[in-house]
Amino acid sequence: MEKRKIVSSWKSAVYSMLVLVICFTSCKSLKTVSKPVVNKNPNPIAQFIEQVQKNQPEFRTANISKMSMELEMGERKVNVSATCKIREDSALYLSIQPFLGIEMFKAEFTTDSIKVFDKMNRRYYATDYLYFSRRFGVDIDFYSLQSLLTARFFCVGQNIIPADNCKLVAVDNLAKTLNFETANMTQSTTISLQNVILSVILNTKKNNYQLYTAYADYTNINGVNFPQKISLKISNPKTYASSEFSILKVVFNTDIKFIPTSSDRFAHADLDQLLKK
Repeated sequence: MEKRKIVSSWKSAVYSMLVLVICFTSCKSLKTVSKPVVNKNPNPIAQFIEQVQKNQPEFRTANISKMSMELEMGERKVNVSATCKIREDSALYLSIQPFLGIEMFKAEFTTDSIKVFDKMNRRYYATDYLYFSRRFGVDIDFYSLQSLLTARFFCVGQNIIPADNCKLVAVDNLAKTLNFETANMTQSTTISLQNVILSVILNTKKNNYQLYTAYADYTNINGVNFPQKISLKISNPKTYASSEFSILKVVFNTDIKFIPTSSDRFAHADLDQLLKK
């Protein structure tokens, strides 16, 4: 009985994590992803953003081969192991391994599709990004997800950073905050005096969802200044879930194989059911 409770707890938490990531990976699907650049108007905010971009992590590939995740939903909290592979502007694979390095869940994000594999129950879920735009009213694309998970500056749903539409709303002795707004969302990015990103808050106007992402313990690894702790929290008036990534081993700019998981051994399942778990 106790083992069933443990399995139920980490399974619910893992589903929460996948929902957390998926729900904020939506809209404006792109066949190719261009790195956003600041528009050329040389106003002070544009110059500030350029300084932030000079200090953000830059790499071709990232192989996070050892990572711990603390997942929480309601009163359930569990720790699991995970790995993550990123090929810049192309693919992001997240593998969750609750027991002894055995992969139970895998999420594969590319520029035009999302696939989630539940290996324990031999089910998979697949969709494009427009599904979440219609359902949640979220203006975020693959590049925005990549930026969120790698502490890079972005303006939600935009390929070119519209500096003229960013507002410097708070300045104190420790940090500065830039705000950006679309028809569907608001975004606040807090930046340290060293011009590194401390947190990003995304809010949907349609249903009051908020995704809070915070970065800590920046460490220079082979010339890449990368946060070793990344926290994500999703909430609305009825729901709360969080995940904290602790990165234990990461290597940048090496050749990584991205082999899509074959769906032949899995039954296709309804994504709506996953999002209700």
